[in-house]
Amino acid sequence: MKIFKPEKMVIFANWKIYMRSRSEVKNYVSVLKDELKYFKSEVLEIHIMTDFLSFDYVNSCLSETQIKTGVQDLFWEDSGSYAGEVSPLMLKDLGCDSAYIGHSERKTYFGENDEDINKKVLACLRNGIKHFMFIGETMQELEAGQTEAVLKRQLVKGLENVSGEMLENTVIIYEPRWAIGQKNSASANTISSMHVLTRKLLSEIYSGEKANRIPVLYGGSVNLDNIREIISIKEVDGIGASRAALNPHDFVKLVRITEEEAVRRNRVGKV
Repeated sequence: MKIFKPEKMVIFANWKIYMRSRSEVKNYVSVLKDELKYFKSEVLEIHIMTDFLSFDYVNSCLSETQIKTGVQDLFWEDSGSYAGEVSPLMLKDLGCDSAYIGHSERKTYFGENDEDINKKVLACLRNGIKHFMFIGETMQELEAGQTEAVLKRQLVKGLENVSGEMLENTVIIYEPRWAIGQKNSASANTISSMHVLTRKLLSEIYSGEKANRIPVLYGGSVNLDNIREIISIKEVDGIGASRAALNPHDFVKLVRITEEEAVRRNRVGKV
């Protein structure tokens, strides 16, 4: 039986809060507008995940390009008495294309759990914002042989009440928490097997065709030294980069390498 893969590969830059001034942001955007003026948007999606303060400026600057602008978090209610939070409704009104949900740092530093993540996923879908949902195990969970159980729990609870018809704006990122911030990513064999497992778990939640259309990206210490190996793994539909993407020229290089693979896959056909 033919397996239908996502139509496009995806790459995103995760700024976290490394951009310390408007001048840094301005320089970054200027490089993108110059060096990514043309890319094959029919096979590749590019997202810049900014901090909240930079979002409106970056989105305005990139509005005439094919590069999409997103954020790194949002609240699960559209409005109300929630001091300090940022509404998905407000973000959508500003032109927000995407948001990533459930990053390991949100879990580690702010105590986010699967239920919180699910509410944010639903808030994205309710407001037409593409959500990138992180899954991944800790070193302790890996060593205890709990990886499959952890990923299954994260997917089942994170996607609760998300119907198959709502999956068009869903992206999954497998990011092993033990690989974050390391010199090297997980091994190619590990990445491949974990993406196969993720697809298997998704197919237990949704029908095979629907599950196979959900892009599953890899994150976790992706850089210019390892991206070619990672992006060539057939089960990987794209990548997320943080530190390696903070230099705009380096991010452009990551994009071009991913674009090459996206073109190659499109040329040879879906697997």
